[in-house]
Amino acid sequence: MSPKSPHIFEFLLFDGFSNMVLASAMEPLRTVRMNLGQGVADWRVTSGDGAPVTSSSGLKITPDAAFDDGRGGRNLVLVAGYDVREQASPAFLTRLRRAVRGADSVLALDSAAWLLASAGVLDGHKATIHWQELDAFVDSFPRVEVLTARFVRSGPFLTCGGASTALDMMLALIRQIYGPAAAFGASTMFVYDPSRQSELNRGAARLQQKGSPKVLQATNLMVETIQSPLPMAVLARRVSLSERSLDRAFQRELGMTPGKYYKLLRLQHARYLSEETNLSLEQIALRCGFSSASSLARSYGGHYGRTIREGRTQERPWTVPDDE
Repeated sequence: MSPKSPHIFEFLLFDGFSNMVLASAMEPLRTVRMNLGQGVADWRVTSGDGAPVTSSSGLKITPDAAFDDGRGGRNLVLVAGYDVREQASPAFLTRLRRAVRGADSVLALDSAAWLLASAGVLDGHKATIHWQELDAFVDSFPRVEVLTARFVRSGPFLTCGGASTALDMMLALIRQIYGPAAAFGASTMFVYDPSRQSELNRGAARLQQKGSPKVLQATNLMVETIQSPLPMAVLARRVSLSERSLDRAFQRELGMTPGKYYKLLRLQHARYLSEETNLSLEQIALRCGFSSASSLARSYGGHYGRTIREGRTQERPWTVPDDE
């Protein structure tokens, strides 16, 4: 279909946002405009007060304008990452509720669903969030039906987790607004000379030929079972492989055993929880599948070369509970 007037997308950025998430949502729109013409889509970047915003990797973005909560007729795209709890101030949530009422649609990327839920506008709706926030999201917002889908549409709201899910969500929205041909064109924007890549046995073709779907299925299971890790034999059986075949696939594609990768995911989640929450070390250990706080501490120190307490002192200003 060809829209009669441009669809306006406003990307409201928050300190700590992911460059990859922003690009995964914005670049498909650039491709649509390039393929269909300047008059079909437009976007601008804003911040709460119009000041520059700093991404999680330290890149500073100067917005086009300050966020105007009274403006209507836009697709509002919230892009948040780290420190989302600190950004959910009462004053901002009041502004956000007003902006939602006037928006055509509201997209929440990465951890931004936390802001919508804090504002109360997701009550009675389905939503998802970055997988590292899922447990806390469920605990904090019982009136929101939390799903583990790659992205979720519920009324005017679309929510997703990280960069790849943001791309999936934006492609689905492009298909709805501009049609399947536009969505297909946007989906191939990162593909360069695919026949040459296939000849050289590189790129997506290489991964598919070497069994990546099984590795992806296994890693998804690992993420879903971080709190109660599966034995390797069970994990292999769940993806219809022998332990030996699963081990070889991981060694070939990720350069490590599935057990090591599983542990790495759990340690990464432990680091995230230690830096972004006030959970005690014992609580973090339980949420990351370690038998005790001491077991987590040994593994954490061995991998990161510092203790969780040291990491919290450097990354977070708050006081860690005494029971750590």
